[in-house]
Amino acid sequence: MLLFRGLPFRITLALIAATAGSLLFLKLADLGTYTAFDRPFNPVLDMIILRDGWNLLTGTVGLTEAVAIIVAVLAGWAAVVVLLAYCLAGAGRAVARPARIAGAVALGFAAAGILIEIVNEPQNRNDSRFAANNIRFAIERVALIQRASADLLAFRDALETDPIDDLAGEPLFAALEGRDVYVLFVESYGRTVLANPAFRTLIEPRLQSIQTALASNGYRARSGWLTSPTVGGQSWLAHGALLSGLPTTDQNRYDLMIASERKSLNALFREHGWRTIAVMPAITMDWPEGGYYGYDEIYAAGDLDYEGLPFNWVTMPDQFTLTAARRIVEASDEPVMAEIALISSHAPWTPIAELVPWEAVGDGSIFNDQARAGEPPSVVWSEPDSVRDHFVRSIDYALETIGSFVETLGDDAVFIVLGDHQPARMLTGDGATRDVPVHIITNDPDVLTRFDPLGFAEGMIPTPGADPIPMWDMREFLVRDMRERLVPEHEIKEAMTGRSG
Repeated sequence: MLLFRGLPFRITLALIAATAGSLLFLKLADLGTYTAFDRPFNPVLDMIILRDGWNLLTGTVGLTEAVAIIVAVLAGWAAVVVLLAYCLAGAGRAVARPARIAGAVALGFAAAGILIEIVNEPQNRNDSRFAANNIRFAIERVALIQRASADLLAFRDALETDPIDDLAGEPLFAALEGRDVYVLFVESYGRTVLANPAFRTLIEPRLQSIQTALASNGYRARSGWLTSPTVGGQSWLAHGALLSGLPTTDQNRYDLMIASERKSLNALFREHGWRTIAVMPAITMDWPEGGYYGYDEIYAAGDLDYEGLPFNWVTMPDQFTLTAARRIVEASDEPVMAEIALISSHAPWTPIAELVPWEAVGDGSIFNDQARAGEPPSVVWSEPDSVRDHFVRSIDYALETIGSFVETLGDDAVFIVLGDHQPARMLTGDGATRDVPVHIITNDPDVLTRFDPLGFAEGMIPTPGADPIPMWDMREFLVRDMRERLVPEHEIKEAMTGRSG
């Protein structure tokens, strides 16, 4: 820049400012994705996060405050870039050509020193006086995009075959014949609620009490760990992984999945005599992706007849969601396979809902006082301890609701209860896994014994050291292990007695 004048100087200045602005944007985006999803920001895959972040922000603080926040952030970012350009423009005001040449030479030596530092790879980059982290950052980001592109090609190949192709034309799910099947995804229900002692003191007794209550009503459970394809958010990736049997670890993989002919788990249930529904209280806009799954019916937030107030971003409490789902199931002449998203444990975790008598749920207006109670998100999120407290209490509410629902309104159904993903790193801490609990609840011993090969523990508490299973492997397991009905011992004896006669 010291060597240039006129148009070349202005072009160079614009390029430097644009590059610096882009790097600043990517680093700020990294702060967000590392905090929420424990991974770097990928410009190719993650632009959808901007839209979803906007939806969450407006649902939490309101449209006016959300606009103010976005404007402030963009203004701050632009101010930094403009200030940098203004300061660098001072190079153009140097008059004496010898001074400009001398300055350029001096900076050239400094640049050489930086390059030497890059080549020498100092062991502790943070202690390096001339470390050119921006150069390395840009190179690594390009490499990240290249790896993502190669990964998508490999994923396309995986779509060509289905591990259950050998079962084509065979009858499936005979072990579940005549039973309703509920697949309940619990928002942000991750391994940390049992691994973190501060959370475990509340959640473990809750699971034990659910186990005791269910046993008194003839229900038993098996519990284990699944590895989710995502962490901190993007719940639809977990739904897609479980139902498609594919590792939908990013948005591009998910998009390829819904454009494929891979049969979802619920589509397979539908082919074999079940009515399949999705109960999605978080969906408030068009959801064209739902067409891939092959549901008989999709019930979004506006289809569930909730007349109560929202709980900030959460459109309705889990108790109402389950009540509405049961009404739909009861009205069916066929067994139902219902995929249900329970969202009361979604951020901002305030206010915390409370159980009411099931017969009093009605149209949901009974929850209005609860929706008006509690501290606003701005207060809850001002202290990390407050956020953690509200988070774990929301998980406790979700589990209590599920346990009470099965105990009170279970109707001999089979329940698959699982977390969609771990919460954000601010709650799990560094180095957390992507594991989530899974619980199989039923009053049919035959169904439970089929999960023994997976090493699931008896009861509602998974074994702490048990190996997790990829969430996307559950589709094949359920298809293969539930395809034949085991004949109960008393039926065998009756058949033998009749044959003897």
